[in-house]
Amino acid sequence: MGSHLPALQLLRGFEAAARHLSFTRAADELHITHGAISHQIKALESQLGTELFRREGRQMVLTEAGQILVLKIRQGLRLLEQAFEDASQRSNSGVLTISVLPAFAARWLIPRLTFFQEQHPEIELNLRTTRELANLEHDGVDVAIRYGPGGWPGLQQEKLMDEVVFPVCSPTYRGGRIPKSPSELSRADLLRNPWQPWGPWFNAAGLDLVEPRRGASYSDAALLLEAAAEGLGIALARSTLVADDLQAGRLVRLFNISVPDAYAYYFVWSWNSRKQSVISQFRDWIFEQLTLGDPKKRKVVSKRD
Repeated sequence: MGSHLPALQLLRGFEAAARHLSFTRAADELHITHGAISHQIKALESQLGTELFRREGRQMVLTEAGQILVLKIRQGLRLLEQAFEDASQRSNSGVLTISVLPAFAARWLIPRLTFFQEQHPEIELNLRTTRELANLEHDGVDVAIRYGPGGWPGLQQEKLMDEVVFPVCSPTYRGGRIPKSPSELSRADLLRNPWQPWGPWFNAAGLDLVEPRRGASYSDAALLLEAAAEGLGIALARSTLVADDLQAGRLVRLFNISVPDAYAYYFVWSWNSRKQSVISQFRDWIFEQLTLGDPKKRKVVSKRD
């Protein structure tokens, strides 16, 4: 049976020529020469024993045999493309690509992934750490864990948790002479993060201080906490990112004053993803780790506009 089947390149060449009704445009599309297309069509006609094109004046048209053949070839090509797409999706169905902020990945997610792999050895996680918002339709990303205001259009999103911020420092900061009252921060080394201003916390603490303009600045929240742990200064920390360091004693919390952050963590995915089952398993595991209660009671927000 296979010996009577023309080579796939002949079928693609004929389909392109039939669609354009031009050997030249077909050759341009397939990045081959006009002569190569002409040779392919002649080889196909010779194998079939019938003409596929004819000239009507200066225009090339399909013969009746050519019209019937091109329809069947297009159906066959679509079936082949669908078969390869389905096979590719099956081979990748257990791979989940996650876009996540570097700080959240390093300080919260990665230390807990062992538990996920133990529960779901059949799922392979592919982490992409970036501050940029991934396009879940075109970047090959299945899930994003975002820190922001929420309300991203065209996506399903579920709030993971709100966040609060408060000052922390190393227990060895300035030889262990840790500030005892908020007013002492006016003479302290305050580490800066352009995405996390000190102003709201100053106001909550009743301090008449302006936003620090001098000193080291760290755009990544994980690096900010590392700098604080090394005794370089006092950092304004997010509670989720600093929890493990506080428990381990690498950092200590200053004062009993915290302020809610304007942003929150969200679990974001595409409503038309083909990996809903795998996404659901990862989402449920995330909420289990956060101990936020019964997953069935959580509200999912869908935005398709």
